[in-house]
Amino acid sequence: EGIGEAGLPVDRLSRRIGFYKAAKEQWEVLDGSIKQMLESYAQGVTDGATIGSSRPAHEYALLRSRPTPYQGVDVIGLIKLMSFNIASNWDVELARLKILASNGAEALRALDPEYPEYQPATIPPLTPVGQTIDHLSEDLNIFQKAVGGHGGGSNNWVVAPDHTATGRPILANDPHLAPVVPTPVYLAHIRTPEWNLTGAMFIGSPAIAAGHNGFAAWGITAGMVDNVDLFVEEIGPDGKSVREGEQFVPCETRKELIRVKGGAVVEEEVLITQRGPIVSQSLEEGCKDALSLRAVWLDPRPMEGLLKMHRVKSFNEFRQAFQKWPMLSLNLVYADTTGDIGWQLAGEAPKRKKGYGMVPLPGSDPEVGWEKETVPFEDMPYAANPEIGFIATANNRPFPEDEGPFLGEDWVDGYRVSRILEGLKSSSNWDLDSTGELQMTQDSLPWREVRDIVLALPESKETKQVLELLRKWDGKVTAESTAATVYELFMNEMIQRSTAAKAPPTFEWALGKSRCPLATFNLFAVRRFSHIVKLFLSQPTGWFERSWEEEMADALGTVVRWLRDTYGNNPKKWTWGKIRPLTICNTVGEKTPLDKIFNLGPFPWGGDATTVSQASTNLLSPTENPMFISCLRIIIDVGNWDENRFVLPAGQS
Repeated sequence: EGIGEAGLPVDRLSRRIGFYKAAKEQWEVLDGSIKQMLESYAQGVTDGATIGSSRPAHEYALLRSRPTPYQGVDVIGLIKLMSFNIASNWDVELARLKILASNGAEALRALDPEYPEYQPATIPPLTPVGQTIDHLSEDLNIFQKAVGGHGGGSNNWVVAPDHTATGRPILANDPHLAPVVPTPVYLAHIRTPEWNLTGAMFIGSPAIAAGHNGFAAWGITAGMVDNVDLFVEEIGPDGKSVREGEQFVPCETRKELIRVKGGAVVEEEVLITQRGPIVSQSLEEGCKDALSLRAVWLDPRPMEGLLKMHRVKSFNEFRQAFQKWPMLSLNLVYADTTGDIGWQLAGEAPKRKKGYGMVPLPGSDPEVGWEKETVPFEDMPYAANPEIGFIATANNRPFPEDEGPFLGEDWVDGYRVSRILEGLKSSSNWDLDSTGELQMTQDSLPWREVRDIVLALPESKETKQVLELLRKWDGKVTAESTAATVYELFMNEMIQRSTAAKAPPTFEWALGKSRCPLATFNLFAVRRFSHIVKLFLSQPTGWFERSWEEEMADALGTVVRWLRDTYGNNPKKWTWGKIRPLTICNTVGEKTPLDKIFNLGPFPWGGDATTVSQASTNLLSPTENPMFISCLRIIIDVGNWDENRFVLPAGQS
């Protein structure tokens, strides 16, 4: 309706998933106080865009339109959209399905970047976690029996008083999102006669996602709990039913009318199975089998969680607020003025009847699907005042695989949490400055693991210079480093080669490609470093036609030739901040000359997907703009509220 036919794929998928429909259904089960909060907030948004400003925002002016009134149900719809788009594993399920269908089970087993057993879980710190390949194998077996054999971030931590220079807890948080302007977060202070809230709010939601209430402080990261599954559906001859066992069962149907600027209204018919809406026509045109989507956050369940933070006066009250939080899963760290610290993994998780939700399973199988009840809140992991004196999360596995309920397998590489824990263990005298330094750390842990292997590669006239640069490199992926550029491009080249060797037609899916119009990558993109490190260390035979050493030496030569051809022979011109700068983008800035008006940058920028200071690269094009950066950094000296520090990368809108 706003931009014309180009926006149709996004609207089609949005209508199929049914964010707004599900929001209206959930509205009916909310507590009255929650409804009042959402309605009051939404009215404030509407007033800000009308009473507060006589002219529309620049983006709306360019589109010659005005926003419709914001309503309480829109808030819920927005949170559902965030739940879909942040850290759900539906995209990886789809990538696995593509690789499985095109290259077979062995290729998928070889390329799935399962969580390395040597990387740590959140509790207890530094505890190894187990292999996950058996879970994947079970799902593959179920899938293949049904359809036949076939030839895919954020940091937070909290430190106890006896580990700080202040004698008070210190809490740090930096959520990671795409580099956009206006930032998706803004800072606010809400003061009432009964309570105060200070911190960062995501645009469109009344919750303080990271901040404090004058007694307790909290911060969030994506919890990565697998609360979404895709199912392969066989559509009946009538086009309005799906196979259930030996028969076709009629689907619920819903008609959606999509207005298109400058064109005719598009009518979209949505089929809804017993598992959920069929979404595949928008995800992948021409897909032989339909795919339905089941998600915890599509169900009409009561919601409190972050909306109750203004009343929290203890860690127990903090935990209990998240008994009702059926949205995106969150790792929440906590600290209060009594000196207590804690952590809670929040977000409802399904109990699966069969399989582990790692690949789309056949909806026709009566044994496939979810149980009516979700994992009990009491079984969700948490920690209170651990003896070690600190807690850290960075989208990593929350506990060892053989403990607790099954919550998923698609966690992010454990390098960031490893470096954070390494730092936290190194001192018992933390203050605001040293905490800020840890947030900005750009040490590459993968380089530590592969350094000796890379430096042992045979030298050639072409690679001698860069190998010498790498020998002298301190392993920090800074904007000023030339060695960092060589390392990043070399690792990326080997990631591409190793995936292409096993899955030539679909290797891009293993590198993070997505066909979804609401998400431009899948989570494989941020999990490939640990996978390539594992391959470097094991160097399995038969992966390439030549040896791993020969392949790696050739890859390094390819990188050197590209740098010289593109930037000249002087390595001083190869710095990472120049080769891969940062631009903070506005959606309107996608078109010239509006990019010069709305975008900020480019700026020299360091870091990668594995560094604490986050700056993930697109593995299919590693010199493109970073996919993620910290959309917010906060450091809270709990109780000394006036000294807290907040940073927004593009400022306060």
